[in-house]
Formats: sequence, structure tokens, C-alpha cells
Amino acid sequence: MSLYMDLSEFLSNPIATGIQRIAGEMCKYFPPNSVAPVRIANGGFMALPSPLIEVIGNHFRNITRSGVEEIRRLCSAEKCAPITITHQDTILVPEVFNDSRRISLFRNLPEEHFARCRFIVYDLLPLTHPQYFPPGTSVGSYDYYRLLREANCCGFISEDTRIDYYARLKRTDLRGGVVLPLGGDSLGPRAKEVALHRPLTFSVLGTIEPRKNHELILDAFLPLLKRIKGLQLSFIGKMGWVDPEFARKVRALAEDESSGFRFHSVSGDDDIRTCIERSRATIYVSAAEGYGLPPVESLWLGTPVIASNTIPSLKALRPGGVHIVEPLDAENLRRAVLAFLDDGYANQKTEETLAVELPSWRLFTEEVLQWCGQSAA
Repeated sequence: MSLYMDLSEFLSNPIATGIQRIAGEMCKYFPPNSVAPVRIANGGFMALPSPLIEVIGNHFRNITRSGVEEIRRLCSAEKCAPITITHQDTILVPEVFNDSRRISLFRNLPEEHFARCRFIVYDLLPLTHPQYFPPGTSVGSYDYYRLLREANCCGFISEDTRIDYYARLKRTDLRGGVVLPLGGDSLGPRAKEVALHRPLTFSVLGTIEPRKNHELILDAFLPLLKRIKGLQLSFIGKMGWVDPEFARKVRALAEDESSGFRFHSVSGDDDIRTCIERSRATIYVSAAEGYGLPPVESLWLGTPVIASNTIPSLKALRPGGVHIVEPLDAENLRRAVLAFLDDGYANQKTEETLAVELPSWRLFTEEVLQWCGQSAA
């Protein structure tokens, strides 16, 4: 029996963010020879050199251009060999894809082989919250979601995603599958001590897009930035699908050094970690999420979070280090920020982060292996 991991999407674009990051984090913690990498090409599964798993893992420990080049070398056509999947093998599919050929391959597998496929489901947001996505997104994802609906074995990154899957795709009140919380330690070791009395800096991590509520955050801060000395708001993330006028407003504010607003569209892991550690709190008030990784990463580094009550990753944690804004509007968010301007309250929430039990990528990988019927020893 073999456990194969389909890395087709990652190998076509080996970046270190988004879904690709999840594959990379697993490769860091897979025991030697426990997983065989494959990709889909020429209408079938192609085996890749086994050292590729270790190379990807090492690359995610220290991301370099040479690491990308080595990954590309190991997955080149001459390194691939066709394989036949048997009814005893398991195929782990940790990616999201809309490639019609890839979808067709899975749908045309013999029933006993398709039953051994393990799909990790991240969210159904294009179906459940289409208003937050570019027109046509849900239609473009339909074939992928249809494939997931037919799948026999799915893992979910949150209970919210599992509920959406069975209610929206399976159309049943029954619940199956397994919940596999994502790790919060991508940015390095967990904080053992926390810095108190931090500067009045608040950071927002994530791509700027409608469902992340960056416009609401800016509305809450603008009156405060004008009258509170030393207050600073930073957006850390690329400019995504947003209203062009709002994008212009963000860039104009960032160009004004006296505005108290900063915009970092491109940041490495070390820079992001530094921004989080120097923040009095991070802000994550997204209207819809499959998980919500930035708040967990913030807590991991000892920085409290101002959040909406809709973040699945935070629902699964014991209280501590989080200030929930409810109901979510600019005025209530402003009140939360003002609360953190008080050193006593900010220090209390900061100290609370040390006691919060948080998932790690090692634990996530072990749970994935257990789900796939493999030993993580």
C-alpha cells in the first residue's frame, strides 16, 4: 500500500503562499518515505523522485530561488514515470483546482480507486458568499465542487467548512469526515515571553479584498489617526479584487508619511513576523472565512487579535488574547481599538496569548497521516 500526494498545482506554480503553503508545511514534517509525490500529466498519474518531498520541506524552512530551481528540476518531464494506482493505494489531494483534465481524471477513476482519494476541503465561499468574489467565480468552480460532492472521504480545515460541505453540497443534515485545523507556526517559533507596552501600531494581515473588510477598518481608524499621536495602521498583503477607488485611496494614504497609515504589499516571512511582534494587536474582521490563519499566527507570536465572531479558526480555541467585535461595524471596531490604547488592557490581552492552546503544522501533518491510514511515527 502506498500513500501518494498529488502536487500538480504546487509544481506548476511553486510559490510559498496560499494553498501551496499547506503542501509545503506538510512536506516539512512527513516522516521519511511515508509519502510518494505524484503529479497529473499525459492523462494519468506520474511518479516523481522521492527526494522531492524533502526538498520541498527544506525549501519551506528557508525559501530561496535555488530551492525553487531544485523543485523544478526534480519534477521535470524526464524525472517522471507513469504509475498505476491500485485499490490498496491512497491518494491525498491537498489542492484546489479548476483544470478540467485533472477533474476528469479523478471522475473517471474506477470506483474502488476514487474511494481511496482523500480531499482536503478549504471552503465553499464562492458558493456560500458569492457577493465577495469577482463575477463568475462560483460558476468557474462548479466542476471542482461537483467533484468534491462525489468524493467519499473529505477532510475539512474547520467545523464551519464541514457544515457548509454537507449542507450545501451533500444536502444532508448528516456529518462525516474529519476536521484538520491548520498550523499557526509558519512564521517561526512560538513566543515564550511577550513584549508589553508596545507602540500604538495595529496591523491587518491578508490580501485586500471585499470580504476582509479593509474598507470598514480604514473607516474606523481615520478619525483616530488624525487625533491620536503615535497611532499607526498597517495593511500587510497584496492588493486583490477591490473597488478601484478604494485601491487609489489606500495608495494615496500610504504615500502621505504624516497619515499614520502604511501599506506593505510585498513582505517576506521575517518582515511579517516583525510587524506582528511590534503590533499592539492585529485586526482580522473578515465577513467570511473557511479558516482564518492570520489570527492564529498572531496569537502564536504573542500578539492579541481584534476579530469578528465569524472566524472559524478562533471558534475552535479556548478564549484568550482575542477581543471580539460584535456587532461588527466601524463604531464598535473603533471602540475596540480605543480599548487597546489602554496599556493595562493591552498588556492583559497580550499575556493571555501565552496560555492559548494552538495547532501546529507538525500536529496537522500527523493528523493528515492518521486520516490517510498511515503511521506518523
